[in-house]
Amino acid sequence: MIVTVTLNPSLDRTLHFGFVGWGMVNRATSSALDYSGKGVNVSVALRNLGQPSIIMGLAAGSGGRLLVEGLRARDFRCEFVETMGETRSNITVIEDGTGRSMKLNEPGAPVTPAVLSELQDRLAALLSPGDIVALAGSLPPGAPVDTYARLISVAHRHGARVALDSSGPALAAGCQAVPDLIKPNEHEAAELLGRSTAGRLPETLSALRGLGPDRVLLSLGAAGAAFAGEGRSWCATPPAVAEVNSVGAGDAALAGALAAWSLDRSGDELLRLAVATGTAAACLDGTAFPDRAAVDALLPQVRVEVLESWP
Repeated sequence: MIVTVTLNPSLDRTLHFGFVGWGMVNRATSSALDYSGKGVNVSVALRNLGQPSIIMGLAAGSGGRLLVEGLRARDFRCEFVETMGETRSNITVIEDGTGRSMKLNEPGAPVTPAVLSELQDRLAALLSPGDIVALAGSLPPGAPVDTYARLISVAHRHGARVALDSSGPALAAGCQAVPDLIKPNEHEAAELLGRSTAGRLPETLSALRGLGPDRVLLSLGAAGAAFAGEGRSWCATPPAVAEVNSVGAGDAALAGALAAWSLDRSGDELLRLAVATGTAAACLDGTAFPDRAAVDALLPQVRVEVLESWP
């Protein structure tokens, strides 16, 4: 079983414009509303790959109720803890004339120790040995920096494996609890290591593993991804595609990795499925995720190469 945890979910609205001008009235040509947050996105992408999951998280106010009711109406199993305030709304602005995009994110509803303790207890009650827990996204206001580290410890005590996809201090603190897998992008990796990672893939992967995690899936944006674990590292290059919107592509890539990991696939197979899923997602509008047929069509076109091996 895979459980995704989203402490800072959102209602995501995507707006399309022919041109965006500051100081002007900009009228959207189209818009879409999606139930979102990194863990929610991962669960949606997982189901499209044929892999069920449980969505856990925090829900606040009317927006939180809309989020949970919407997910349940789509037959997702949800285990949300109610909290005060209001679930955030995020806006993606896409300028169709140039292909440029901008993401505008609210901070989210503040949380209390009691709310986090309740979520921790619910997570512990769900888990069995061999399960996978995906902790994804930013921490909401009020959550201690070691929140993910605590949840990792809870999961490990129950024999579950953990993937962590966050950034900044929350990611750094989480690495100290030795997650089984992390999924930073290049910027997040550079921030975590305190130096540039450009052109230094094997060294970067090794340094990230040295912080605690056994496996690292490093997103390289349109250039693909790299993976280290199981005594070997690889890099993968995606096929050229017509990108529509890259928002959510990283979450799709993590879903592909988790789907392969849950089936005990090899590291190169995990990386190939991650890159194919992320690439297929970038071809879709809004916070949308590809079906299995679209991913399978791209799988043979992803080029995977070995970087290095170790004992």
